[in-house]
Amino acid sequence: MNKEQILKSVLTVGCGYNPPRGGIAHVIYYYDKFIYNKFKFLRVSDRTNKFNNLLILICSLIKYFFLLLFDRNIKIIHIHTASNLSFVRSTFFLRIGHFFKKKVIMHIHGGGFRSYYFGHKKFVEKNLHRCDYVFTLSLEWLNFYRSLGLKRIKIIENIIPYPEHFQIKTSNDRLHILFIGLIHERKGVFDLLEMLRDHSGYYKDKIYLHIGGNGETQLLKERIKKFGLSSFVKFEGWIDENKKVELMNLCKVLVLPSYVEGLPLSILEAMSYNMAIVSTRVGGIPSAVKNNKNGFLIQPGYTSELHNSLKMLVEDEDLLNSMCQKSTESIERYYPMNVEKKLFRIYKSLLLQN
Repeated sequence: MNKEQILKSVLTVGCGYNPPRGGIAHVIYYYDKFIYNKFKFLRVSDRTNKFNNLLILICSLIKYFFLLLFDRNIKIIHIHTASNLSFVRSTFFLRIGHFFKKKVIMHIHGGGFRSYYFGHKKFVEKNLHRCDYVFTLSLEWLNFYRSLGLKRIKIIENIIPYPEHFQIKTSNDRLHILFIGLIHERKGVFDLLEMLRDHSGYYKDKIYLHIGGNGETQLLKERIKKFGLSSFVKFEGWIDENKKVELMNLCKVLVLPSYVEGLPLSILEAMSYNMAIVSTRVGGIPSAVKNNKNGFLIQPGYTSELHNSLKMLVEDEDLLNSMCQKSTESIERYYPMNVEKKLFRIYKSLLLQN
């Protein structure tokens, strides 16, 4: 059974990904770009308002029904999902898929699934036990799903592109640091600004922080101005792929002091660009960031730990370079070729069961 035969058998279901905005969209975008030559994909939501998403869902359910009715090649439904409405939408495709006797994979992203589960235990368990496989992002999440009594669980690492390295000449000797992600309290970006405000005398001549993303951008800009950080903190706006490559070549540290995560692509991509990581012990982050090896892991909301970690990287260049090197050495399993091998082994095993 060759790759082309397997790909004809798989229908991917998920959010709109062109252009990719958000973690799940980026994963699907990279699947399309690096793994599938003919991508059978069904869009079930987008970054629009609730009414438009409802219309998209209704249209996609109708299209889904006819695809399964007339495309006899489709044997596997690979659903990319998260918590809340994303999971609820996914259950429609799960049940219809089983009605047509297809193998269904639920690929769960996002860091909020644990709390979502505890608010909807029976609904979540009933649907997850219907799946032929549940895909998760890390060992930490694997253990969580095992605690629900699930047996057919596999870790499929988030896929990242190969890095595009090039030399950037900077006009100063400051340490360039990057935050990239949703501008929201749960990502810890406002904790980061408060820490820099409290230690601005120390950092103002030593670092330059670049912040990229969407969300509560107006509040972010107001805080930067109010806290007097404009001389060494810049909001870059939404970062497209080209700008991201530029910033990851420029910066040597990625900081993401989140409260909730699955396994952020920003961390994995930063590691591929030889960056040290400062983040938190949440979700699947400890599977990628080894404390005191390729970065520092702190407790969410502990700004003193955040300051101490960044201070060490500012003051100890040997430590910084060592952490950057260890990031590079530990990122291989997230590259397309390795993710593809694991993914296709599972696809093939499901097809042989038919």
